[in-house]
Amino acid sequence: MRALLTNASTKRFAKPKQSFDFGAPGSDRKKRSNSALKLGEMAMSLVVIKDNHIKFMGTNYFVANAQTVTIGAYGEKATPIFGQNKLEVAATIPAPKLDGKVRIAGPFEIDVERSSKSDFTKAVGASFKVIGFNGSQSVVYEELTRKRLKLVQLFVLENHMKDAVNASPKVLSNLDRFGKDARIAHQVFVVMEASFATSFTSGTKTDITANAAGIVTVSVSGGTTVEGKDRLVLNPGTVLAYSLLKLDWSKGKIKDVDVDEWSVN
Repeated sequence: MRALLTNASTKRFAKPKQSFDFGAPGSDRKKRSNSALKLGEMAMSLVVIKDNHIKFMGTNYFVANAQTVTIGAYGEKATPIFGQNKLEVAATIPAPKLDGKVRIAGPFEIDVERSSKSDFTKAVGASFKVIGFNGSQSVVYEELTRKRLKLVQLFVLENHMKDAVNASPKVLSNLDRFGKDARIAHQVFVVMEASFATSFTSGTKTDITANAAGIVTVSVSGGTTVEGKDRLVLNPGTVLAYSLLKLDWSKGKIKDVDVDEWSVN
């Protein structure tokens, strides 16, 4: 294009130059699309707390009986006509079978637009415990909205959990008694004080142990973990929500597993 305005007196009225990227057609659309995708991913990574389940990354997690559940807990899935579907815990997979298999994700925040204090209060129950923090249910919810408390996810990959079960004849025998209703908790959510959550989730190695009472402890090391904020004891009441695995049997062993989400009867 030839410049139509050339003298100094007229340059001040010239419009700002526009730049066109002919080599990347639709680049603006792509940028907008990528921005929308990032916003969508951020929304998906927020935890929505309802009165009878929580939702995270498109998956619905159980909250009923969560106070009795730990990572690797197993038993019978109850589906009462009145009340919520839940895991009736019978026992826990021996900690050595899960050592090195537990993974950690987070910290995550709650979706304040789609969660409420009343739903949170109904979901967690009176015995709910927060790691590194003491406070009532009402205070816990407020601290979650202020991002002073965060959620952390512990999980075992499906195939790793299947291998752990198949390596334990006693667990196989116990699960067989529950038939098609046998389930295993392979994902759990806990709530932690924010700096504790940041330290704990930075670990690059996990170790899992259990005491004589079956209380599971997960310890982390490496990364930027801070001493005193590198160990999680999954005492009763610590778990907020959990996901289950449904089992597919073949010749006395677990052939395959499927994720069983919370749903209404």
